[in-house]
Formats: sequence, C-alpha cells, structure tokens
Amino acid sequence: MPQRVAIRNLYSTMIAAFILVLSVAALIQFGVSQWRAMWLTIAARPLSDCLQAATGLDGNALKPEDFYLITKTSHYVSPAPHERNVWLREVGIYFRIVSVIEKLVGSQMPAVSEWAHSELLSCAKYAAAVLDQRLNANLAYAADMSRF
Repeated sequence: MPQRVAIRNLYSTMIAAFILVLSVAALIQFGVSQWRAMWLTIAARPLSDCLQAATGLDGNALKPEDFYLITKTSHYVSPAPHERNVWLREVGIYFRIVSVIEKLVGSQMPAVSEWAHSELLSCAKYAAAVLDQRLNANLAYAADMSRF
C-alpha cells in the first residue's frame, strides 16, 4: 500500500512538471512570436531617401549582406534624445543565429536556405528601418534646434 501511494505521488509530480515545462515552452514561443511580429512590422515600413544618402544603399534593393553596414552606420548615428533602444542588438543576435543555421544546413536543404535568406533579408530591412528612423529623428531634432 505505501508503494502505491509513493508511485501515485511520483506520477502526480511528473505530470505537474510536464505541465510546467509545456507552459513555459508555450510562453517562450508566444514571446518570441510577439517580438518577431513587432520588428517585422517595423521592417515593412517604407524607407526615406535619408537611408540612401547616409549609406549609399537603395532601400528597395537591400540584400542580407547589407545588414552589417547598416547596423554599423546606425551605431555611429546617435539617435535624437527621445529615441530609445529598438531591439537592434537582439535582431543582430537573431541574424547571426540564422546565418549559422544557413551555413550548416542550407546547402543540404534548399527549403531551409530559402527560409534563412528570407529571415536575413527581414533583419536587414529592420536595421534599415531603424537607421531611417534615427536619421529622420536627427533631422527633425536639428530642425527644431535651429529655430532657437
């Protein structure tokens, strides 16, 4: 009889642990999906001519390889005082992870290669949108300051 109680308690504990693990995994998946949806929305915004003037890149012809140039330029362009961190560092980490996945399995699996290329392009577009926002914010800030 005591063995049955111990086994029943063990099963109850295992079920509770299993539910906890699944709940945490679902929460993480939701968080990542929400974060990704937010930065993809920013990446879809049209770009102004400021981006081309600052980097020499055409906003309509971005390539995944442009990500590093755009982020480096964005790093050197100080945002206007009201600008905040817009997840550029985190998107850079995501960019590197997807790049590694593409290098490891992209040549054997064309579907993974296409997915990775699409994700890397989205990262480059996001970085371009952030840089464009910063450049436009700096221009607006300079215009406001010139009035004084």
